[in-house]
Amino acid sequence: MTLQQLKYVHAVAAEGHFGRAAIRCRVAQPTLSMQLKKLEHELGSVLFDRSTQPIQLTEVGQQVHATAQRVLDELGGLSDWMAGTTERMDGHLRLAVLPTLAPTVLPRLMPALVERCPDLEVLVLERTTADMVRDLHNGDIDVGVLVTPLSDTKLRYEPTFMEPMLAYLHPDHAASSIPSGQLAASDLPIESMLLLEEGHCFRSQVLQLCGAPERGADLGFKCESGSIETLKRLVRQSGGCTLIPGLEALENRQDPCVRQFADPQPAREVSLVVRPNYHREALLHGLKDTLRSVVPQAYHTSPSYRRIPWEASRA
Repeated sequence: MTLQQLKYVHAVAAEGHFGRAAIRCRVAQPTLSMQLKKLEHELGSVLFDRSTQPIQLTEVGQQVHATAQRVLDELGGLSDWMAGTTERMDGHLRLAVLPTLAPTVLPRLMPALVERCPDLEVLVLERTTADMVRDLHNGDIDVGVLVTPLSDTKLRYEPTFMEPMLAYLHPDHAASSIPSGQLAASDLPIESMLLLEEGHCFRSQVLQLCGAPERGADLGFKCESGSIETLKRLVRQSGGCTLIPGLEALENRQDPCVRQFADPQPAREVSLVVRPNYHREALLHGLKDTLRSVVPQAYHTSPSYRRIPWEASRA
């Protein structure tokens, strides 16, 4: 078993296709296939179910891939250490951000990060939580900005700030007369609620906070959108309510539709997430410090926030 063979196993597991894996490894496909066949012969077991599309790992293949991932992570950390990159703030960074964070976080973060790390080349990607976790495990991204906690114990989490969840109400909504800062989740019946579509963790947090019976029944229609801005416009034009992240409200501080919940305010925990063996500590903590510097100070340590989980409900 060679290191190159382990790299090929990892590439096929990540791509689900021998041709794409060969391109990823910058070798000819026959070379990659021959080496994997040789490894299977050596181990006496098939590693891939070639009858499926995408190609799937067999049970033995899963064990070999897990070993390959650990070996490659350790070697990557050793390479970083040898190159002195653990203390450097340059090089390349593949950064993934949730769609519900990207519109408000990236315009704040990127100018500050460019100023702090002018020699750092950053590739920014939008990913849902499920895709981000997969890409972290596959080594396709370096750092994810997402909502925690997660049930995945194989990743490393750096909690960075708490973002409050705010209500967004039509003027005719029954709760619109309640002063900001005194609102309770029970004042927002889910029957008048508009939601993000499935796949967004913010949607699951809203359902955990407000319940999940017949949503939208009082409006005469149901809507599940991928855009918080779309939900806000629907509320303003059609009635009902929705929930929005705190940073979204900062974009228009005078919006009369925004209402704050009573303390302790429901909030989502935003964290930087990396693989356990990610060794670029200076860059990781520099990114964390920069991100904290571009959100309100109250988001850092305010005791008035109540963290709302989301993984328990994927409705």
